[in-house]
Amino acid sequence: MRYLPFLCLLLALPARAQEPIQLEQAYSMAEQAHPLSQQAGLLRSASTLRQEQIDKARLPQISWNAQASLQSEVVEFPFELPIPGGAGLDLPLYRFQTTADAQYSLYDGGRIEAKLEAEAAQLAVSEAQLEVELEPLKAQVNQYVFGILLQRERMHILESGLEQLQGRISQVEAGVEHGVLLPGELSRLQAEQLRLQSEIIQVKSKTDALRGGLAVLLGQDVPEGVEFELPAPAAEMLPSDLQRPELKLFEQQQQQLMAGLLGIEADQRPTVGAFLQAGFGAPNPLNFFDNSLSPFAMGGVRFSWNFVDWGKADRSRQLLSLQREMIGQRQAAFTTQIERQEVQIRTEMAAIDPLIAQGQDIIQLQEEVLQQIDAQLREGTAVAADYITQSAAVRQAQLQVEQYRLQKQQLYIQLLTLKGIL
Repeated sequence: MRYLPFLCLLLALPARAQEPIQLEQAYSMAEQAHPLSQQAGLLRSASTLRQEQIDKARLPQISWNAQASLQSEVVEFPFELPIPGGAGLDLPLYRFQTTADAQYSLYDGGRIEAKLEAEAAQLAVSEAQLEVELEPLKAQVNQYVFGILLQRERMHILESGLEQLQGRISQVEAGVEHGVLLPGELSRLQAEQLRLQSEIIQVKSKTDALRGGLAVLLGQDVPEGVEFELPAPAAEMLPSDLQRPELKLFEQQQQQLMAGLLGIEADQRPTVGAFLQAGFGAPNPLNFFDNSLSPFAMGGVRFSWNFVDWGKADRSRQLLSLQREMIGQRQAAFTTQIERQEVQIRTEMAAIDPLIAQGQDIIQLQEEVLQQIDAQLREGTAVAADYITQSAAVRQAQLQVEQYRLQKQQLYIQLLTLKGIL
């Protein structure tokens, strides 16, 4: 008895390993396993670096410059300059200077802030574009999941039919032994048994292939008996608002254009900056009378305003307005396309309910016929071929109804993903 708790723990481990997979969870797993999902972090890192680069423009810009020149002639005055001390102005043919230059922006008209806004808008557009590129993964997950579910239904129907067939084989064997039935009838049933077993193997192979494809898509193993939790069809109407990532992309593109408008307005404002220059020069650039290598320095404030741009800013605004209008047209076209697809899906869903009801009636009638043939087979008034044909008809009717049910469920999931709810 002391090993009982340990045994219970071992029995509980497989149960935990077979936890059902929710469809939304499968979507998330597929996105995380996709190579493009790694770009989200790279996009943010690159944007952070660019923002830091832009923000560095607030700091003083310091540079070291040097220049040396030799000229063929200099200015000569045909008269004596009245220079105190009697010294003449002797300008050398050479010139050399090296300076350390510093510039600091006191007011840039909001250009740095506009560039930061543009970079943030570009990051939002890139992230939204990435979401749009990953959106088709949901349809791929749906295809694999419903493919697995359909094969499982086929497997269930085939195994049930095989079980019934094995019971009839036992009855026919007894009839053959008593001379009531011919051995050929038993051979036909045994051949059908082998055919069903072969079909079960094929269905299992297809199921394993689908599970393998889904495992690659999700980036992890999909156990053979795992269950999938699907959203139950809601009785109430779905919300009319779309929540698609494409709409978010259109919105972010509009915001990006608005950020570009901030840059245009900033370029029309004046700039004010301080500057400082210090260095050595020969002759001294600030003192023409000093031909020796001597230090000098100069500082001040610089004002600049390009108040006449010949309509460049207005044309840029018009271009942004046209681009915004084009984005709006693409958004309207996308919304119209989604609405058409929604109408088509809802129409197909409404048409399935009568098919399911009709299919159930067909199953009931086919099963009644099968029961009659079964009774006739036991009495020796029917042949095995009739039973085999009717059994196949029952299985086909059962599979058709299950296909309708899965199709309706798949259409509902497709509607949820189409509207961006799932």
